[in-house]
Amino acid sequence: MKASILFREQPLRGPGRLGDAAAGVVRDSRQMRPHQLFVAIGVDAKTNAEAAVAAGAAVVITEQPLGTSTEWLTPHARWSFARAHAASTGIDELTVPVVAVTGTKGKTTTAWAAWWALGLGAARVGTVGWHDGITEHTAQQTTPPPEELHAFLAGCARNCPGVAIEASSHAGDQHRLAGISFAGLAVTGIGRDHLDYHRTMAAYVAAKMELVHQLGVGKTLIVNADDERAATFMHAGHAVGARVLSLGFNRGEARLRQHGATWRLHVLDGDLIVPCALPGAFNAWNMAAGALLAEAAGVALPTALARLDSMPAVPGRLELCGTQPLTYVDYAHTAESLTQVCIALRQRHPGQRLVLVFGCGGDRDPGKRGPMGQAALAADVGIVTTDNPRSENPATIAAAVIAGGDKRLLVELDRRAAIRQARDLAGVDGVVVVCGKGHETEQIIGSARLQFDDRAEVRALVAKQAAKQPGMPP
Repeated sequence: MKASILFREQPLRGPGRLGDAAAGVVRDSRQMRPHQLFVAIGVDAKTNAEAAVAAGAAVVITEQPLGTSTEWLTPHARWSFARAHAASTGIDELTVPVVAVTGTKGKTTTAWAAWWALGLGAARVGTVGWHDGITEHTAQQTTPPPEELHAFLAGCARNCPGVAIEASSHAGDQHRLAGISFAGLAVTGIGRDHLDYHRTMAAYVAAKMELVHQLGVGKTLIVNADDERAATFMHAGHAVGARVLSLGFNRGEARLRQHGATWRLHVLDGDLIVPCALPGAFNAWNMAAGALLAEAAGVALPTALARLDSMPAVPGRLELCGTQPLTYVDYAHTAESLTQVCIALRQRHPGQRLVLVFGCGGDRDPGKRGPMGQAALAADVGIVTTDNPRSENPATIAAAVIAGGDKRLLVELDRRAAIRQARDLAGVDGVVVVCGKGHETEQIIGSARLQFDDRAEVRALVAKQAAKQPGMPP
């Protein structure tokens, strides 16, 4: 493929002409083959570029002059690489519609709903795994690097009705999705998260905003109308010529209303039922947004919503894993998410004792810990436990959490024991929610990755309890 085509519409500066034939584009010098184009990225850009030239690189694309024999300058190497690699694999002309979901909370559930609403054979990429339309695959990252994502998309069946992608803030900042055109994008809302990486909320929001810039004219942007940053994202959507739809409970062009146990979506002149088995108003929003994304990909909205009635449970997202007491497992790992989960379960199970198990990850934003401790007071009992402490001392993390909760929280650093204690404290008629890990099956302590699955732990406790009490429901 011509290099000029791979890097078309990119503001590159270099000597003479970029060249014609190219055997592909790579950013790992260890994968370099003669006549390929090399994009130098990161702190080792110069060393890697020299290795690539020695291996036969036709051209080096770089942000800063490196002194190699042939190089072109780009304002952003990651962006240039993702776009060029998309072109090299034909992803930039993909006919299968792609929809994406970004935001602090609810990405997985919304993307899952969009995937299901797209119909049989649809594909999904996200935190709990990848699905190619036929088979489920393990995910290493919420949004994979361009090489992996492009290979996945290129492998989708020709009759695939669409792909739903979870787009993380890291992916936005690193331009992993550059070169992919979205039929629709949903922004679930913005809260505090990943500041260990982004450092500031402004940088975090900017990373999310990068995804809006990938919407073409007439494509759909769905914004949480009740979020405090809704206007910012709506303005950005209008600026790129997108069809902007605000979805909310208190405001917005599309409104969600609860009628008894049923949620209804009022959009334009329509009044449609939103199937939602999960507790919480926020999950009704997630389901509606997923259906609207499917509509953006060409599915009639009534059809998209009707399909959600048979949607399987989303692993580790307010997933009911046990009874006596009712015990849920959820991925909530921010103060806002803990609050929403507690409110949802209070509404679903009024008057029942609510016990919350949660923790904070180590080597991550320490500013989350106090607010999460405060949020935990929304439960009748909060138990602070270990949640991926990595290199930090779990007791030190717990102390910071408790400081935010006015020392009214309990501490049990053994996560298995904490879950057992929570079920004992709730009583057979109570409710327990174990937060933080959701679908995850490992606990990261130090440099070790230990097998640990909240859902499996709850089910094991229920089975043990049932063995002692014949006739107890699972």
